[in-house]
Amino acid sequence: MDDVRTRTGLLNQRDAARFLEISHQTFNRWARGYEQGRPLLHVLPAHGRRQATVPFVAMAEAYVLDALKRAGVKPHKIRPALQRLRQEFGHEYVLLAPELATDGIDVLWDFSRTRAGAGLIEARTGQHVIREIVTDYLDYVVRAEDGFPALLRLRSCLPSRVVIDPHRAFGQPIFEGGRTRVAEVAAMMKAGEAPEAIADELGVTLDDVRTATRILLGHAA
Repeated sequence: MDDVRTRTGLLNQRDAARFLEISHQTFNRWARGYEQGRPLLHVLPAHGRRQATVPFVAMAEAYVLDALKRAGVKPHKIRPALQRLRQEFGHEYVLLAPELATDGIDVLWDFSRTRAGAGLIEARTGQHVIREIVTDYLDYVVRAEDGFPALLRLRSCLPSRVVIDPHRAFGQPIFEGGRTRVAEVAAMMKAGEAPEAIADELGVTLDDVRTATRILLGHAA
């Protein structure tokens, strides 16, 4: 992929982590890389602390990587496994490959049984567990004709329906069905506006106001 999905920063790392409900430290490690290897996410070079260095592709990668982590795959052990997947799939963005939840899980599992892959997957975890969790997460990824993600529905924002579409609202998370940015709702709450007034002015629901407040301000509306 060489388009707006890879070249344009949408969020800084702290906000990206908030929207995915991943700790900032974890997201930073995935973006920066570990001591002995390259980053796990395709982020852009940073030229300032609050710069938007997280493109759409990195948001989607972190989303899937979090699914693998929840399934029992250890991210700090995954780098050589990703290299194995690159060889299998023949491209760089293996975390976003449509084959990941099918053939890719088998590749990861088989690799974890080798000496090079030892410690990749928790002993109590089976292939079916990994596949079920990753498949469930990938239900929130809408793919383009090229097979790679074009839109991401944020599970963390349920019951509100929040999406990230790199072609709408400059890629900022918005409430599906309109163009209201989640950050705009949170900013009005931070300024002291009443939730009912915000919902009425922006055309969102009170649940949407609560979602924006929880995700970006860290407390209930």
